[in-house]
Amino acid sequence: MPQVNRRTILHLALLGFALYLLLFSSFAEYHAYANDELTDAHGCQIGLWVQHGETAVLTIVLISTALTTLFYSNQFTVKVFNRKPFHSTVSLRAPPYSLL
Repeated sequence: MPQVNRRTILHLALLGFALYLLLFSSFAEYHAYANDELTDAHGCQIGLWVQHGETAVLTIVLISTALTTLFYSNQFTVKVFNRKPFHSTVSLRAPPYSLL
């Protein structure tokens, strides 16, 4: 019997979880669309989940866009010192007056 790596088990578990969420979300989206709950949930829990999910995606996109703009406009990173080029730091000649 071949041995199964822990990493392979983790990958398969995460793949299964992602497929479960995809399947669940597709059924929830179908339910909300079929019962006309995309704009008004009529008190249905699944319709509320879909509406909150749409709002969360929009909020995440807007916040990530604002943070990206903020970080790229202001340089918060540590400045890298200009290093000397390789040819000026390495020399193949001897120190001056070493042979005298």
